Amino acid sequence: MRFNRSYLTFSVLAILAATTHAETESTTQQSSVSVLPSIRVEADRVQAGKEQKPYAAKTANAVLRSDAPLFETAQSISVITNQQIEQKQAKTVAEALEGVAGVTSGQYGRRGWDDFIIRGQISSAQTYIDGLRVQASDNVLRAEDISGLESIEVVKGPTSVGFGLALPGGLVNLTTKRPQAETAYKGSLSYGSYGLKEGTFDLNYAPNNTEKGAFRIVGRVSDQDDPTDEVYFKNFYIAPSYNFDLGEKDDLSVIASYQRREYLRQQGIPYSSGNYKNYSHSLFFGDPDYGYDVDVYRFGTNYAHYFDNDWTFKQNFAVTKTETLGDSILASGRNVLPTIKRAINNQDKQDVNYTLDQNLQRNFNFGPINYDVMVGVDMMRERSDYYRRTDTINDFDANHPSYGNIVIKKRGTPSEEITYSQYTGLYLRNTIKIDDDWIIGLSGRHDWTQVEIDSLLNHTATKNSDNAFTGSASVMYRINDMFAPYISYSTSFMPVTDSGENGDLLDPEQGKQAEIGVKLQALDQRLQGYIAYYDLTRKNVTEADTSGNFSIQTGEQVTKGFEAEMAAALTDQWNISTSYSYIPTAKITESLIASEIGKRSNHVPKNAATLSTQYYFSPDKLGWNIGAGIRYQGSRTAQRSTDYVYLPSYAVFDVNAGYEAEKWGAGLSIKNLFDREYLAGTTPNAQLVNWGDPMMVRFNVKFKY
Repeated sequence: MRFNRSYLTFSVLAILAATTHAETESTTQQSSVSVLPSIRVEADRVQAGKEQKPYAAKTANAVLRSDAPLFETAQSISVITNQQIEQKQAKTVAEALEGVAGVTSGQYGRRGWDDFIIRGQISSAQTYIDGLRVQASDNVLRAEDISGLESIEVVKGPTSVGFGLALPGGLVNLTTKRPQAETAYKGSLSYGSYGLKEGTFDLNYAPNNTEKGAFRIVGRVSDQDDPTDEVYFKNFYIAPSYNFDLGEKDDLSVIASYQRREYLRQQGIPYSSGNYKNYSHSLFFGDPDYGYDVDVYRFGTNYAHYFDNDWTFKQNFAVTKTETLGDSILASGRNVLPTIKRAINNQDKQDVNYTLDQNLQRNFNFGPINYDVMVGVDMMRERSDYYRRTDTINDFDANHPSYGNIVIKKRGTPSEEITYSQYTGLYLRNTIKIDDDWIIGLSGRHDWTQVEIDSLLNHTATKNSDNAFTGSASVMYRINDMFAPYISYSTSFMPVTDSGENGDLLDPEQGKQAEIGVKLQALDQRLQGYIAYYDLTRKNVTEADTSGNFSIQTGEQVTKGFEAEMAAALTDQWNISTSYSYIPTAKITESLIASEIGKRSNHVPKNAATLSTQYYFSPDKLGWNIGAGIRYQGSRTAQRSTDYVYLPSYAVFDVNAGYEAEKWGAGLSIKNLFDREYLAGTTPNAQLVNWGDPMMVRFNVKFKY
């Protein structure tokens, strides 16, 4: 199965036509276009080569596909910079997302991959790397290595107009570390609670003191046990990248990475109407010989050509291969402690994903009107081979834990499906600035998608094709350099790979959102933030039936809420970030299951807030520094069918201290300082509860040359 040739031909012709028009225009008129975009690019390049990068991000280049300021973007976007990641002492993407307004992360416990909810909608499969989708199927089973990231961009609300297939809650884009303009060599060693042992390296070689011709390689090796008995996580990651020197008019960067993960997932404890409190937090009902092995290979290229007539062509390509083998032991059915019924979930998942995005963009200056236009086409093709078999095994006695005595009582019926997912999308984005005060955004996109599922064991094939138009419109008014109110509306479209009871593929999911807010900046742009209210609707919500044999579309979910977020370098010595979310409405409004109508969405708190700060005793950030933070999560609920779990609110305090010298540094961090006991969440079926992280101490030393 291939991309439809007519769609591909049409898209390519659109790009060529735009390019031809650009060349013709340059020969028939004298250019009066402002060179401001070029100035911005050079500023970014200079900034990229500096040792100290901004604490509060001013742009989100990957998700916006441009260097447009966040302050002039009529959409809620949070950027977690490298400094903020270090300040949080985050070890996973889920940890880094803690404290982002409107985001709940880690709600399913430490199961080995990243889980997160954005604006009341499960968005774990909405992960992108450098602006390209990582995976189309919703069986994620993967976690990106945080040591290779320069920043994390979180887009809230529908994103289909920019990225095609997308759920309406939002997406998370991970920007990778690339070669810089300064030669530098860094490394770190860490040791901490529960046997944490970790080493990282970051080597950047710039022979000409520019990004052109620079080479960089980053890597990490880590090994850590878990507060849960027998559970462990081992990681290996390496990513080399190189910038070719093709002259001033061309940029070409390539990056490759390999990630190896071996882990035994945390399972949680059966809720049993609150009886879980009588058992140890460290209780593990699986077996140490049954876990996961994951290998991820990725290769990507980024190319840009700057035409003499001020048009810019950009192309972004990546191929990702993921191999997952697992035979984890899970709880089976409802359980009443101390007896836990168990099953082995045998999985073999082999995925290959190809993604390509290319666009032409230009800025036109017509005096009082400044016009940015972008036209592009992106494509994705994925082949996912997924083998599954569930074997019933002997029960586990929580009062007398024992391991190494697995007995298969009943071997399950295997299934193996190959899912082909592909799409082609043609998009157009227009940004019109009038008198530098009014900013109008109009964007549209049309997607053609196809999903085919071949059952190798049942010898059946199911195919479904869809197409949809999505769009967004916004109006923003810059009152001054500090405040810019806006209003926006956007829609989303997401085909599904799930089959209903009759074996047919289900209808695509759809979404829409209206948002009103104010962008904030101050202190020479060292302070960035926003306040927003949104009304989001998701239709044709798809989830597994309680039988587990097929999927159903439960109807409609509505989320309404307020967000406020701010990050600032108040002085050269004092950084601070804070966020607050209030979601009074997050409920199921339509459902095939009548009893679910009106219920609150799982794991979505009404209130959540964070505050984090770091203080350096010297303006050059050498010498001593101290930091502290607090994370508050309001009460939540989780329910599925007749199962219902109440998750109480909690607040967790973190502290850190360190010393920085010219060539080395050392730091000590303590997460959950007061060892607060709290429930992080439940499993998706709302039958097991997961304890949150206890107090975790980490000591690290680093070297830099």
